[in-house]
Amino acid sequence: MKITYRNEGNILIPNLIVPEPPNRPLGIYGRMRRDYLKQNHRSIYSAMMIKGTLHDHLAKIDKICHEEFEIRVKARSDAQGITEELKAKDMLKWTGLMNNIQNLVREELMHEIVYAEEGLK
Repeated sequence: MKITYRNEGNILIPNLIVPEPPNRPLGIYGRMRRDYLKQNHRSIYSAMMIKGTLHDHLAKIDKICHEEFEIRVKARSDAQGITEELKAKDMLKWTGLMNNIQNLVREELMHEIVYAEEGLK
């Protein structure tokens, strides 16, 4: 990447153009990762934004989290014996159990993937 400069007074200012992000929306995990990077790793966030790799990184995190969410919720509900039969018999109990599992899995994903330090350096 070749950087050019412009002279303003006695100061050389780099001519940096931030690439436009793709026009595809981010999911909840991608947006949370963006906020985390912006608040806790400002230099990495800025560098990724300038290089044009930020949106791809956020989309990748979002995709991984959504896929992992489905896998983990299914595994936990199977392990706890939460079935369609329970859903038909006692909808309120089934909803409560599934909400507990989903909240637990979301918390795990937040700490393991969204707020992870690996891959930042």
